[in-house]
Amino acid sequence: MKKIALLLICLLAAPSALAAPLKAFEGGKLYRSGKIDILVLEGTYKEMGRQYGGLIQKKIRQFYQIAIEERFIRKQKIPLELMKQFSAGAFALYPKRLKDILYGMSETSGVALDKLIILESILGLTFLHAEGAKAGHCSAIAAWGAYTGNGPLVMGRNYDSTAFFKEEFAPYLNVVIYKPTDGVPTAVLAYAGEITSFTGMNAAGIFYGDNEAVKSGGADTPTDRLVFYPSEVTFLLDFDTFPSFDAAMKTNLANFSFIVNVATQDQAYSYEMTPSATRRRTGAGFLAATNDFADPAWNMKPPYDAADKSVQRREQLLALGEKYKGQITAKRMMAIMDTPFVEGGATWPERTAYQVVAVPAEKMLWLKLRDYQDWIGIELGEYFR
Repeated sequence: MKKIALLLICLLAAPSALAAPLKAFEGGKLYRSGKIDILVLEGTYKEMGRQYGGLIQKKIRQFYQIAIEERFIRKQKIPLELMKQFSAGAFALYPKRLKDILYGMSETSGVALDKLIILESILGLTFLHAEGAKAGHCSAIAAWGAYTGNGPLVMGRNYDSTAFFKEEFAPYLNVVIYKPTDGVPTAVLAYAGEITSFTGMNAAGIFYGDNEAVKSGGADTPTDRLVFYPSEVTFLLDFDTFPSFDAAMKTNLANFSFIVNVATQDQAYSYEMTPSATRRRTGAGFLAATNDFADPAWNMKPPYDAADKSVQRREQLLALGEKYKGQITAKRMMAIMDTPFVEGGATWPERTAYQVVAVPAEKMLWLKLRDYQDWIGIELGEYFR
């Protein structure tokens, strides 16, 4: 009886367990929250790639057909050879461990390596060859301190891309969680077959989301540079403190003009980046970023006439921050991110591919895919453990 009582005490004291996975493959596990697949991959980078491919091989094959064959080749009229050339050139400069993930995926997914390399470059292909600078209309805001009533920092992020990302690609977005033998557990939002991302968070509570910034930083894309968003994923895998992550951001020049919005447990920052310079800014408890540089040190005239209304979107987010000062919780942030531009927010309902609200201190992520999946909460901390 004493042993049974002790066992019951231990079970009650144990942390909450995840539901049983839908599928397992070579140590990797597939879960689902709402309509979103969550891949938890463990081991070496090659092993994690094999797990990725084995867990959702059908989905990867379907996404290549929908995105590359039907959308980019047939509808966008982008030559396959041009996509191969662009993606192969970018992938050739990837760190070996990220290459190993894709090599492993090619062994178990039933999709050839050259096709996977194209899928891995799908975000870059959209910006550079599909609709150019028209592709980016992203927004990000963060609140902490007095703006949250001294609750935990909350960051919101809208990935507003081309309309077809929202209308055609939504079923293929996944949460991919890497738990490598030699790094920090890291989660990214990735389309099927994609291994890096414009959005991610690690187990140290460092969150980032990328916005395009061509109108401020120019469209220069040096080909002898590492592609920056894969570098950001390696930063999450490598660094378990913000000072080291911050140093990496300041040390590595981007290959494109980005605004990288980063949140920790207690403060948020925007890194405004061109291929030749990086400037970091923050706020006094509230920060908003869209698609143009806002740091006055650039000495740039705000592009009020831009078609994407970048300046006006940022101003409207700042106004919402003041309106709800002291009341901004994760739930309030979701409502702010849901507010369309025409109603005083920053969202383009017809272009918003996905929306995220993150609370780094709690390793918590909420995700929404407009017209496909309403807001769902994903406790990343449970998967990181």
